[in-house]
Amino acid sequence: MTTPVAELAELSDSVFTPDAVVRDEGRSHEGAAGVHDWLADLAANFTLDCTIRRTVPGPGFVVAETTYDGDFPGSPVDRYLHFSIADGRISALTISD
Repeated sequence: MTTPVAELAELSDSVFTPDAVVRDEGRSHEGAAGVHDWLADLAANFTLDCTIRRTVPGPGFVVAETTYDGDFPGSPVDRYLHFSIADGRISALTISD
């Protein structure tokens, strides 16, 4: 069964820049392979549902207030997603409390 996270893993090269960095739960995932592996690992281990409550755009970035629900410890959780954008793709993503 395909999940949205699994679909994003397959599309990661078109969504993220080649040198993108994702920071999540105290770990950094760097470059196209690192971002793809991070997304694939999420898809393989968890079912996630993300509700975006609010977005705040700025020059070269977007911050999203979200709630994640799923089959992971501590669910549901509120998180901030800090996206840096370059050339129409995500160059950095930091997920924080």
